[in-house]
Amino acid sequence: MKKIYLSAFTLLMLLNSNAQVYDVGTWAQVTDISNNGVAVGNAAGVLHFKWTKEDGPSVIGELSGSDDYISGNTTISADGTLVSGTMTNPDTGNDELALYNISNNKWEFIGGKDTSAWGMSSNGETLVGLKFLTASQALPIVWNRKDGIKQLPSTFSGKSARANSVNNDGTMVVGWQDDENGFRKGVYWKNGVQTHIKDLQGNEVGEALSVSADGNIIVGFNDPEGYIYNVTTGVYTMVEHPDPEYVSSIIAVSDDGNVAVGYSRLWYATNTDGEGFIWFKDKGMVKIEDYVKEAGFDDKSFTFVLPTGISPNGQYIGGIGINWDEMDLKGFVIKLKDNLTVTENVIEKNITTISPNPVIDEMTINSKEKINTIEIYNLVGQQVWKSTKVTTNKIDLNFLNKGVYMIKINTDSTNESIKFIKK
Repeated sequence: MKKIYLSAFTLLMLLNSNAQVYDVGTWAQVTDISNNGVAVGNAAGVLHFKWTKEDGPSVIGELSGSDDYISGNTTISADGTLVSGTMTNPDTGNDELALYNISNNKWEFIGGKDTSAWGMSSNGETLVGLKFLTASQALPIVWNRKDGIKQLPSTFSGKSARANSVNNDGTMVVGWQDDENGFRKGVYWKNGVQTHIKDLQGNEVGEALSVSADGNIIVGFNDPEGYIYNVTTGVYTMVEHPDPEYVSSIIAVSDDGNVAVGYSRLWYATNTDGEGFIWFKDKGMVKIEDYVKEAGFDDKSFTFVLPTGISPNGQYIGGIGINWDEMDLKGFVIKLKDNLTVTENVIEKNITTISPNPVIDEMTINSKEKINTIEIYNLVGQQVWKSTKVTTNKIDLNFLNKGVYMIKINTDSTNESIKFIKK
C-alpha cells in the first residue's frame, strides 16, 4: 500500500510556478509552512514530505513498519531548514521524536521509546509531543538540546495529556489534559506549570492547538466554537459559523497572533466535509473560497475543506482539499496576497452563489450571467443530476437523499463548484 501512495505522490509535477494556489499532491496533507513557502506534511499517513513551488513534493521520511502510520504532526522551522516529525529509529525499531536537517537530508533521532512529535518552535530549538507510559496513558514532553526530553506535569493522576505547540523561546507549551471523566480540556504550561484555559464565564474549554511566538495568543476548539485566547488579558474570543448546526475549530496561528486558519463543519459530518477559513484579527472569519475569488486567484477546482498549517509570518497557508476536476483529496498551499481588502461576505463580482445552504427542497442559483449548464455530484464523484437547458434559477432537490454534494455551475465567464448540504 505504501508503494502505491509513493508512486502517486512522486509523479506529481506542478507546471505553473507563478501561481498563488498550489496543488501539492494526492492525500498530501500540508501541516506546516516556513516563512519562505516550504511546506511539509504527511502523505496518506505514511510518508513525510517536503514541498517547494520550484521542485514540487519530495519524500523525506517513511516509517518502516508495514502497518505503521505517522503519529503526530510534521512541522518546519521559520527559516525552512529543520523539520520535526515522528520517525522509526533504524537502530531500535522504535517510532520516536526526530529532527530532519534539510541541508544534509538526514534525520536525527531524539530518543525516547514510544514518543511522537506534535509541534516545534519557529526557531527550531524546541520540540513538543507526547510519550506513552502505558498502553492507556500518555504524558506531554518537551525537548531542547540543553535539557533533553522532559516530561510536563498532568493535573489528574493516571490521566493522559499532550503538548501540541510551543512558542518561540520554549517557555509556553499548549495542548490538552484529560479531566477525571476523560474529557479533553485546553491547557497551557508556562515555565512547566499547567493552567486550564477558561471562557468568560469561567468554564474550562476544549483542546488548545497552537500558540503565537510570544506565547500570548492561544487558539483551539470548544465545540461548537473555535477560540482565540489572550493569556495576558484573559479575553476569550469565540469564532463561530453563522449556522448553529456547524462546529468550528482554529488549528494554527501566525507568530504575531494576527492571522489564523481553521474549519467549520456540520456537527455530524467529517472534517473533509467542512469549510476552511482564514481568521484575521481586524476582519474576522473569511471562507477560503471567498478569499481566493476576491484575490483573483485560480482555485484549481479546489474546495479548501481542511486548512491545517500557516507560516510564522502569516503569508502562506496550507492543508487538504477536494479537487473536483480529479475527484480527489489533495494537498494545497496558498500564498496570501499582500494588503488585500477582504470581507466576510461573498464578493459581488461575476461570482455565482447558491441559497439556502443547507437546502431542504428548493435551491436558488444567484448569478449575474446566463447559466449554461448545472451538474450535481456526490462526494465519491458520481454525477447524480445534470441540466443543459437552464430556463430558471431555481432547482427542485427533493429527489436527493440527505448528505453532502457538489454543484457545478457554468456561465459565460465562470465555472463555479460549490459544496452544499441536503437536509
